[in-house]
Amino acid sequence: MMNLKHKFALFLLCNLLLWSLIPLLRHSLSMDTQEAIVWGKYCFWGTTKHPPFSGWVAYNFWNLFGHLDGVMYFLSQIFVILGVVYIYRLARCFLDETKAVLAALLQFGIIYYNFSSVEFNVNVISLALWPMCAFYFWRGYTTNKWADWLLFGLFTGLNLLNKYVGGLLLAALGVFVLLRPRLFKNPRLYTSGLVCIALVAPHIYWLYQNDFTPFNYLLNRSSGGKMISAWRHLFYPLKFVGAQVLFAAAALLTYVAFRHKNKKEKFSGTHDKSIFLLLIGFLPLAVWVVLSLLNGHALKSMWGFPCLFAVGIMLFYFLPFQCGNYQEQRFFKVMAVWTALFAFAYGAQCILTTSQRYQTDVRKVTAMFEQKWAEHTAKPLKYTGADVWFGDIMALYASHEIKPMIWFEPKSNPWFDKADFEKAGALLIATSEGEYAQYQQMYGAAVSAPQILTLEFKNYFGKTATIDILFGFYEPWEVSDAAEK
Repeated sequence: MMNLKHKFALFLLCNLLLWSLIPLLRHSLSMDTQEAIVWGKYCFWGTTKHPPFSGWVAYNFWNLFGHLDGVMYFLSQIFVILGVVYIYRLARCFLDETKAVLAALLQFGIIYYNFSSVEFNVNVISLALWPMCAFYFWRGYTTNKWADWLLFGLFTGLNLLNKYVGGLLLAALGVFVLLRPRLFKNPRLYTSGLVCIALVAPHIYWLYQNDFTPFNYLLNRSSGGKMISAWRHLFYPLKFVGAQVLFAAAALLTYVAFRHKNKKEKFSGTHDKSIFLLLIGFLPLAVWVVLSLLNGHALKSMWGFPCLFAVGIMLFYFLPFQCGNYQEQRFFKVMAVWTALFAFAYGAQCILTTSQRYQTDVRKVTAMFEQKWAEHTAKPLKYTGADVWFGDIMALYASHEIKPMIWFEPKSNPWFDKADFEKAGALLIATSEGEYAQYQQMYGAAVSAPQILTLEFKNYFGKTATIDILFGFYEPWEVSDAAEK
């Protein structure tokens, strides 16, 4: 009979394989994953949306396996499993062996760890980096070993290089330090800070050189909302909190059911441990909620992605119940059922949908656009002006290197080479007349009249959907020739 750790390891392995294989039902990678690969290919110290770490990982992993799309699903699950392992390690600092395993296992009842983990992006990486940072900080605080403080600095630096939201976890840990003034006398804490700064400094310099472009993206994402009345200050925060509860519903219902049916235990935590868990568990979410309360801006539900990593630990720590061999076995079975249900739902979506984001034959589409360019001119195709979806497809799957000009704006493309661009021209792709009209407004007569190409998307049962794509050509030399004549 397998012991608890062996069962836990087997569950993690099965979960990794399941969620690496089911997405193969898709015909195309998600837009976030394609974008990350393109970032890694062209942006070394920064992108227009996020810091560079996700791009480094995505592009090098994709390259390592010969540009096989399927490996990107495996990469996502590596970070998921790594995150759950570190949640277990963190839980062992607060709970006994059985409860630590079950607390880590409970995370699979949160959709961020299954359904939403398929798309490799900055959020999936955060699932690993947040618990790693928290674990090494707590170990540094309790053992004061050099290795733990240095690893805390390392993973905090990588967390900030992955997504700026990682600063919320750092803020929570900073509050803990403020509540423990003796830490200010610890030189090892400052050393970890220096490690973090050394990692992040090149990106900060890049931000300075590029007018802090990613922060414009963040501000645009957090602004707006359709509500005009003052109720938006209450509605949007409640909506965000409600989304997090809904996404964690399977985990919460499972815990409530088990605690209801088993003997409750008295809370026996210490003040230090309780404050630490409350800070890392609630403060990052609270920051989002308070900001939305104050400015009335809508919040993206996915911004809670990394913030729920301590849910299992907090439940078992603050609301304990007796866990014996019987409860342990049933808990594994229940979490296996939840995993199977989530996997079935995702697989059904892949099979039934006619969405272009799932059913695009990316290599066929890129070949069609390359052919349109070749029919129009003998010049080599070097640039594509398009939205993120079509721009990245052309960059990743064309028969030769094509640089994407996302939204056809130089500021949105750090790899932009104006002189080369003016010589080479570009293939333009738009999903609406308004989008193509913007291209014409930006570059005038150098942009040709649009043509229409109809794309078809078919699900596994033969149901089809179509979309008309407008395409044309950016040819500055044509304007020059006309002027000379």
